[in-house]
Amino acid sequence: MFLRATKRKKDGKIHHYWSVVENVRVGKRVFQRRALYLGELNDSQYGKWQRAIEAVDDNGRVNQLKLFPEERAPESDDKNIVRIRMDRLCVRNMRNWGELWLGLQLWDMLGLDDFWTRRLSPSRKGTDWLALLKAIVTYRLTSPGSELQMHERWLKDSAVEELFGPGALTGKSTLYSCLDRVLYPLEEWKKPRKERTFSFKEDLFYFLRDRWTGLFGSTCDVVLFDLTSTYFEVDGTKALDSDLQRYGYSRDKRGDCLQVVIALVLTPDGFPLSYEVLPGNTNDRNTQMPFIEKLEKKYGKIGNLWLMDRGVPSEETLKAMREGGYRYLVGAPRGHLKILGKKLEDAPWETVQEGIEVKTAEAEGDTFVLTRSNARSLKETSMRVKKIRGVMKTLFSLDARIGRKKWRDAEPSKRELTRDELIRRLAVAESKAGRAWKMISVSIPDEGEDVTPETFTWHLDWTKIREARRNDEGTYLLRTNLTDCDPKTLWKKYMIQGEIEYAFREMKQDLGLRPVYHQLDDRIEAHIFTSFMAFCLLTTLRAMARGHAPGLTPRQIIANLKTIKMVDVVMPTTDGRVVTLPRYVEPKTDVALLLDRLGLTLPGQPPPKISGDLTVT
Repeated sequence: MFLRATKRKKDGKIHHYWSVVENVRVGKRVFQRRALYLGELNDSQYGKWQRAIEAVDDNGRVNQLKLFPEERAPESDDKNIVRIRMDRLCVRNMRNWGELWLGLQLWDMLGLDDFWTRRLSPSRKGTDWLALLKAIVTYRLTSPGSELQMHERWLKDSAVEELFGPGALTGKSTLYSCLDRVLYPLEEWKKPRKERTFSFKEDLFYFLRDRWTGLFGSTCDVVLFDLTSTYFEVDGTKALDSDLQRYGYSRDKRGDCLQVVIALVLTPDGFPLSYEVLPGNTNDRNTQMPFIEKLEKKYGKIGNLWLMDRGVPSEETLKAMREGGYRYLVGAPRGHLKILGKKLEDAPWETVQEGIEVKTAEAEGDTFVLTRSNARSLKETSMRVKKIRGVMKTLFSLDARIGRKKWRDAEPSKRELTRDELIRRLAVAESKAGRAWKMISVSIPDEGEDVTPETFTWHLDWTKIREARRNDEGTYLLRTNLTDCDPKTLWKKYMIQGEIEYAFREMKQDLGLRPVYHQLDDRIEAHIFTSFMAFCLLTTLRAMARGHAPGLTPRQIIANLKTIKMVDVVMPTTDGRVVTLPRYVEPKTDVALLLDRLGLTLPGQPPPKISGDLTVT
């Protein structure tokens, strides 16, 4: 180990940022892995770190650390007999194994080696791109983070060499180079983005459609379509040349960040079929028909019925879908209730299940289904009450500031409340309350007046509250051009839409899709592509659990498999050699039961390694 400095010029001054690095040999190549990032060091701090490393490396050379002194025993007469020194036997290098092995099992189940072998051949220097891609996708499935974190922590703390081969142990720059190769063939990647005509993503979509059908019997008769966005943790001034990074409506409530929009298509079982990356300022209503036409051009017509959330398709899109022979079932804005008028009022309610009722009416050539849910009504009421209470908490605290004590937890304050501060506090409360703010009447002092109990008053508007309560019927409106389905069937089909919300939540929270730290468009698309592949593995695991271990989520299964660690049993011999046995620990009873339910069998233990001293394993 040794200290290495990185220079950076900032504000006209050169700064030195120090790291503790070590040399790691992979085959004939040696690369440097950063073990510790120290930042800027003064002279005394630098001296302490230098002395600490010299104390460990007593030869003063840039070598691997020797953890034990070398001792040699007399050689045995029979070289086939190995005598173990039990007094020096030890166990070390505990690392993650179980969840990585599970990721490889899911990879093999989908047959992704067959897909990628002819598309990611090793480089002339011997870089195993396929092993690297497996490692990246498995990392995103099990411990999602940045490529820098993968290089510095995950590769070191995981049994990567035993499961993926030594080719997966590589430098940080090679990881980024792998991302550059997973979307386009090398000849396409060298072209400008707008001139590229082919990507591996299109072939993968064909491949997955066949795999979902062959493994789980999934069909494409009904497809789910929706959009989401993910944001960037980068400097906005560096994205001026990007075709994707734009400011727009953020579903993550991060309107201050650049973002991209992702359109996703799923089967009713939750299996992904296709996705598209769009600029961050893309309007939802302008995406679907071009996306459908693009899918039809590439893969042929898919989906006899398209399910979409409210606000995704526009009237022009629905008209184009009707003319194109597509069937749809979408959420409709509540404004259509005024258009339907007495048609819906006169229609009878039909009970779908306990607490759910539906009624239908026809207009504009479509069938509208009004659904009423008691649970949704209670939810809407409780949400409004929560927001009103939040506003009242702020108002009571303001009352205490001006000496009008109406709240038990608020004490009168001696600090004067100015009109500007009052307006700022009310503006914050209004933004948090949303529509509930209209149910509170507030009177503020005119400009130049002091804030007193007479000039600042407020009260609840009970008329508006009662009106809102009457309207809280828990209703939502559906729209379809299907003519041969009864209301109960339409409602049950629309409930499948929750699958795509679940998919977005998994991709963002469990697979590290958000935020994005890359700045180049190719790397952004590659990051989303590897997250999509990890989502395919996660969906496969969810389908397995649905059939064999119901009630368990993929995250719970992965967490259970994380308890299976791998260790190195190090056994020094009397002739100076070292026998190292890499061994994964035996699973606990509950984990063994889970593996049996999923139909998974652990492989045999890895073979031993023999080396000349303790510094090599």
